[in-house]
Amino acid sequence: MKVIKFGANWCGPCRVLDTRLKGFTDCPIIKYNIDELPEDMLTKYNIVNIPVTILFDDEDNEIRRWIGAFNIQQLKDEISKHGSDVQGVS
Repeated sequence: MKVIKFGANWCGPCRVLDTRLKGFTDCPIIKYNIDELPEDMLTKYNIVNIPVTILFDDEDNEIRRWIGAFNIQQLKDEISKHGSDVQGVS
């Protein structure tokens, strides 16, 4: 499993989410700044608003998508539903 987070340095909710994700070790987190991405990548992942956080399974299928800052326990719960042990911090 992996998490991809799309955000921007100027985005307040993105910074809040980054703080919440600090120390989260349940699966890899890949962070992208939308200001540095080509338009085709934003289109590929259907990024319209930020922050957007997407959980993928091991075959790169999207499991769940969150828009905005959210409670990290939701991410842990979703990972648990799909068979991984969750031990990261909130």
